[in-house]
Parts: sequence; C-alpha cells; structure tokens
Amino acid sequence: MSLFFDRLRTKVSRRAKRGSFLLAHKESIWKRLPDNVLVLITSFSELEDIVSLALTCRLLHHRIAKNEYTIAHAFLKIHTRNRVLEDYYDDGIELSPGGDLTFVSELFPPPPPEYAVGEGHDDAGYTLGYLADLKRCWSTCIRLSYHLADHVVRQHLETDSLARPLWSSSKTEKEYVYSKAVETLQARLLRPLAYAIFFLENSSDDGFNPGSSEHVNDLFTSFQRKLSVLHGPPFNNTRNIILTEHCLQLLCSTVRRLMHPEFGHSTSEGWVSLLLLNSTMERIVDFFHAIAKDDEKTQTLSHGHGHGHGHGHVSTWSARQEFLWQMRDDLGHHMASLSNASAKNGDDILTLDHVWFKAAYQEMARRGAIPHSPEELVPVLHGSALKLDCAYCYDDDE
Repeated sequence: MSLFFDRLRTKVSRRAKRGSFLLAHKESIWKRLPDNVLVLITSFSELEDIVSLALTCRLLHHRIAKNEYTIAHAFLKIHTRNRVLEDYYDDGIELSPGGDLTFVSELFPPPPPEYAVGEGHDDAGYTLGYLADLKRCWSTCIRLSYHLADHVVRQHLETDSLARPLWSSSKTEKEYVYSKAVETLQARLLRPLAYAIFFLENSSDDGFNPGSSEHVNDLFTSFQRKLSVLHGPPFNNTRNIILTEHCLQLLCSTVRRLMHPEFGHSTSEGWVSLLLLNSTMERIVDFFHAIAKDDEKTQTLSHGHGHGHGHGHVSTWSARQEFLWQMRDDLGHHMASLSNASAKNGDDILTLDHVWFKAAYQEMARRGAIPHSPEELVPVLHGSALKLDCAYCYDDDE
C-alpha cells in the first residue's frame, strides 16, 4: 500500500507543478482581450471608470492609450444623437438636461486646443481629455441653468403683481407650479448658456506676455477678437446672438442682485465681469452653490434642527459672504494679467461691456437686428409669465 500511495503522491505532485507552471505563464485576460472588445467595454463605461481602469496596471494603461482615439470616438457616438445643431430650436424642440452630449459636441468639435497629440491616427482631437472637457462644459450648463432658473422663478413669484397674490394664497400645487416653471425656463437657458461659454472660451486672451508692449490683453485687440468670434458659427446665425444677449442680461442682473448688499450696484458690475473672464461660468456656479448652502442651513434652523450640539452660538457669517470675500483672488488674477501700460491707462476697470455687451451690440446693429422681438413668454402661474428680453427688444403687440 505504501508503494501505491507513493506513486499516487508523485503523480499528483507532478500535475500540481505542471498546473502551476501553466498558470504562471498564462497570459492576462486583459492582454488576450481583442481591441474591439476592449473598446466596446470602455465606451459603455463612465469616463471616471475608464481612467481608473487605465491606472490599475501598466498593460491596461498602454492598451487604453493606444486605443484612445477609437474609445473616445465610440464613447461620443453612444452618447450623442444624429441631430444637427440648428435643428433643436428650428423644429421647436428645446434642450433638456441629461447625459446626451449631442449639442455641446457639435458646438465644441474636436480637436480642442492645447491637448496632446495622440498616436496612430489623423484626427488627434478625439481623446479622453476632450470628452472630459465636453462633460464638464455640459455639466456647467445644466447646473448653472438650473440655479439661474430657480432664482428667477422664485423672484418672479415673490414680486410680480399678478403672480404674488395667487402664489401666496395658493395651498395646493405650489411645488408643481414652481417646478414646472423652473424646468421650462432651464430648458430655454441651456442653449444660450452654452453659446456664452463658447464665446468666453474663444474670445479669452490667451498667451499674453504681461510685460510686453504688444500685450494681447489690450482692450482694442480684445474687442476685435470678440467681434471675430461673433462673425463665425454659431453666431453667424443672428438669432443665436439675440438668445445669448437675453440670457446674459438675465444672468448678470440676477447675480448682481444676489451680491447686494455686500457689493452695491455701482461696484457689482466689475466683480461679475471678473467672474466671467476668469472662469467662463464655473465661478458663477460656485456663487450659486454658496447661496444654496445658506438656504439649506436656514431651512434646517427654521425646522428646529441644528440645536443641542453643545454650541450656543450660530455664526452669522454665510457661505455667500465667504465666497464674496474670496473673490479678491479673481481681482488678483486680473491685475496680474495686465501689462504696466494697460494698468497705467486705467484698463483694469472692467465693465460687462468689455466681456460681451459692447461687441454684441455692434454686431447686432451691423446686421440690423436692433430693435428685435423678445422671446416667447415662459408661463409661470395663471397668466403670469416671464419675459426673456433685453434693452433692444420691442413687442409687436405694443
């Protein structure tokens, strides 16, 4: 019996060694996976998951980098629809928030500036960085359009002579009326906010030399650059300039109102200009987030929460005030970007005309678009409606 077990033990040992040898030399599944399958898996994943996958090992990092163009192209194809940029409003269809990147990808086609060239293909613009840029831009549009619509509808319900008494006396459907108005207005604002971001991105003064006598941030050069952006798509369609004008009028007036009383009306214009020039809307979103944080804190305290934690004092310093205080950084960035010559000439005093309105007015006037009709009303409550217009609008019925 001992001889039999010895032989059995020997055979088992040999098979175990052979198995371990085969396992040790077996290729990784990620190495054996065909490229088309890898592309299919990653294109259906979130961008954050693709980046995380590329960081797991050197093999995946190399394979994803090698197939980056194909992955990005497939990802964008999955997250877009076959629609033309101008069709959204020409067909009477408004944009709605979501993960669809059709509109913003047509507005910002590849290749975006300052991204590294990939390998092995002609169109290097389709990269994971490009996709991240698109998603960040669309996310900014969605968040900003919601916050702006929320404050505008709320202000309308509280101040409009027709809406205020109906709203204050209503006991039912309040949430529905408010939500429906915000949803409608948000859909109306999405497109022009994306246009505004496009304008700010493409008319920004990049590549300047602060000490140069030919400083590109010179107001005249900057103004001519803005006009050149307005001459091309999407602003070659005059309607898009008008939509963006109405949207920025609403955005700037709302932000300036919410800055009061820390910033008076005479000074708030310059601060809003700095926010727009230094962040192309992201800092505006942060401002709305600060206000939302304060509103949430107020609601919590009004419902009797927040007490009994061993603190007898609640700070009166709000998140909004903290944001406004930190806006000095924006001023510092702007001053650092100025040449000595422009600073001496007083060009550091910014107005909203410098950002958009002066160039937009000149271009609309050149095209004979002043005056023009306001947009269709956004219904709010029993005949009460919001009007998206500007100083150059007129009403055909008046």
